[in-house]
Amino acid sequence: MKNYVLDAHTHTIASGHAYNTILELIDAAAKKNLEMICVTEHGPALPGSPTPLFFANYRVIPGKINNVKLLKGIESNIMDVDGNTDIPMEFITSLEIISASLHTPTFKPQSKMENTSAVLGAIANPHVDFICHLGNPTYELDYEVILQDAKKHNTLIEINNGSFFIRKGSKPNCEWIANRCKELEIPIIIGSDTHFASDIGDFPYVDKVLEAIDFPDELIINLETQRLISYLENKGRILFADVRETARELF
Repeated sequence: MKNYVLDAHTHTIASGHAYNTILELIDAAAKKNLEMICVTEHGPALPGSPTPLFFANYRVIPGKINNVKLLKGIESNIMDVDGNTDIPMEFITSLEIISASLHTPTFKPQSKMENTSAVLGAIANPHVDFICHLGNPTYELDYEVILQDAKKHNTLIEINNGSFFIRKGSKPNCEWIANRCKELEIPIIIGSDTHFASDIGDFPYVDKVLEAIDFPDELIINLETQRLISYLENKGRILFADVRETARELF
């Protein structure tokens, strides 16, 4: 098992179908010696998800709690074949990390061409940092075209540990994606897709796949927090924002 120090994909009760608070996730992460977690609540178009105003107020949450760094973000929903998302653009500066996903309540599975077009549109969005759970067999996708485009746009590809037990049939797709990312030298980011705190930072299924194909450590974002920080800062993100710190600077 590799020494993974961050979890890029987690959810709290704010997403409507997860079961822990941010503080409970932080506590679980600290006990597993994680250095960083990303809270990526579902975008507002998914039923039960938080409103745009929720994301606007992220700035009140400290960027570090109990020695765990916290990136506050969104798992946006891909809404149509053009790849438009429900990122609340009026509050884009409050978002430190942004992913995009296909979810059946917001995008019904269509043809392979249409599904692929939807993902390509999200990849081309400069605000999107990574694409989540592509291995989901619910959507037929042209993985080769998608990965080539991800490399072109410097968009990260997630290998989602939760898919192995939540989305039946994902394993062979995830294996193919990981192997092709290795061949194309595309960096990957790993998410637990935590909806219950005990899953945070645990990637046993992904780890087994990566070990089997001898996936290069230098292409795994989760092995060093600075890899993710540098990637996001190079895109112009202001990280670990905290209104308390800003206020102190004024007095």
